[in-house]
Amino acid sequence: MVGRKITRRDFIKTVGFFISSAIIASGCRRIPVQKIVPYVEKPKEITPGVPLWYASTFFDGLEYCSITVKTIEGRPIKIEGNELSTVTFGGTSPRVQASILGLYDSDRAKEPMISRKRVEWKEIDAEIIEELKKIKENRGKIRILSQTIISPSTKKILSDFADYYPNTELIIYDTCSASAVLEANKKCFGIQAIPDYMFDKANIVVSFGADFLGTWISPVEYAYKYSLARKPEENLARNKILKHIQFESRLSLTGSNADIRVPVKPSDEVKIILGLLNNLLKISSNNGKLGDIIGDKMSSEHNEVLSKIALELWANRSKSIVISDSNDINVQILINAINLILNNYGNTIDLNNPCYLRQGIDSGVYRLIEEMENGEVSALILYHVNPVYSFPEPERFVNALRKVPLTISISNYFDETAEHVKYFCPDHHYLESWNDAEPKKGHYSFSQPVIG
Repeated sequence: MVGRKITRRDFIKTVGFFISSAIIASGCRRIPVQKIVPYVEKPKEITPGVPLWYASTFFDGLEYCSITVKTIEGRPIKIEGNELSTVTFGGTSPRVQASILGLYDSDRAKEPMISRKRVEWKEIDAEIIEELKKIKENRGKIRILSQTIISPSTKKILSDFADYYPNTELIIYDTCSASAVLEANKKCFGIQAIPDYMFDKANIVVSFGADFLGTWISPVEYAYKYSLARKPEENLARNKILKHIQFESRLSLTGSNADIRVPVKPSDEVKIILGLLNNLLKISSNNGKLGDIIGDKMSSEHNEVLSKIALELWANRSKSIVISDSNDINVQILINAINLILNNYGNTIDLNNPCYLRQGIDSGVYRLIEEMENGEVSALILYHVNPVYSFPEPERFVNALRKVPLTISISNYFDETAEHVKYFCPDHHYLESWNDAEPKKGHYSFSQPVIG
C-alpha cells in the first residue's frame, strides 16, 4: 500500500466497511429501557396526539384579532382565526401567526430587576409601593405611558389606581400613530375616534397611502369586508363590484390589489387631495375655487385622473370611501370634507360605532416629555412601550427620563427603554394571560391562558 495511489472507488469501499462495522457493533449492545411519564395525573381534557383548541384574543397595541389556538399535549403550536368573531370573521395576519413564537423566545424577560440586578418579586414590590407612598404624600405627579388599551378590565384597574393616587394621568403612545384621524374627527364632529369603515358596503374606494389590507388600523377586518365587495357571486344583487383606486409613493399590499394604482410623490399628496376636493366641489355646483390656487402646480396627467375619479365618486355618493394614512391633521380634515360631500357618513363610514384600536394623541406624548424635562414628574410607569427605540427623538426622551425619580418599565422584554429605568417588571405573554378586549364599540372578546 506504501506509495500506491488510492483511487476514489477504494476510498469509498474502505469507509463503507468501517461504517457498516460500527453499525453492527452498536446493534449488538442492549440499550437501557427508558420510560417517559408526561403527567403524574393526566388532565381529563388532554389525550396524547389529539389537539385541543382554545379561544383567545391577540392584541399587541397595533393589531387586533380574535383567535383559536391549537395545542398538543399542553403546548401551543398553531394559531387560527375565530370564525365566530364579529370583527375579524375568522381571519388572521402574518403578525398574528408569528406571535406564537414569542411564547418560546428564550430572550423573554423572566425575573424582575432593580438597577439591572435580578431580585425577587417581594423585594421590588416593597420598594415600588414605598416610593409611591412617598410620592402620594408629597402630591407628586404620576404618569403612565402606555400603548393603546382596549381591555375594559385593564382600564378599570388603571382607574382604581388613579383614584388611590389622585395625581395620576394616563398617556397613550402609538408607535404607528393615527393621531391626525382622531384629532380631525374631534374638530369636525366632536368625536375623538376612528370610524368604522364598511368596505363591504362601498362601490368605490380611494386610498391615499393607507395600506388597509396590510398594516393600517384593522387590516384583518378590512381585508374580509374588502373581499366580500370584490366577489362577483356576492354582489350579483346590487350588480356592482368594488372598484379600488390607490395613490401611494411605494408599492404596498393594498396597492398591489388596486384596480388603478397611481404612483405619487409624498410631497404631492396634499395637492392631489385638494385637487380631488376641488373637482367634487365643481361637480356639486358649489363653484370650487381650490383649482385656481393649485392647478398650475399639478400635472395635466393628475388633473385628468382626478376629474375622472371625481365623476365616479359623485356617481356613487353614499356608496364610497376616501381615506388617507397621513398623520397631518389638515390632510385628514380635507378627507373628512370629501366624505361629507359624498354623503358617506352614516352609510359607509360609521362614527357612532367607532374602532378603539388607535387612541394615542401625539401632542400628549410631547407634553409629557416637557413635564419630565422640567422635573415635574415624580414617577413614570411605562406599560408595554419602548419609546427609546421607536420615538422620533430617543435621546431627548432618555435625557428627560433621567430627571424622573421613580421609573418603572413593564414589558415582555428587557428592551432599550428598560435599560434606562430603575425598576423593570417582566409581564406574561398574552397566551399565558387572562384578559378581555373591546376593539370596537359593543364588540367584546376574551383571552385565556393556553399553556400551564
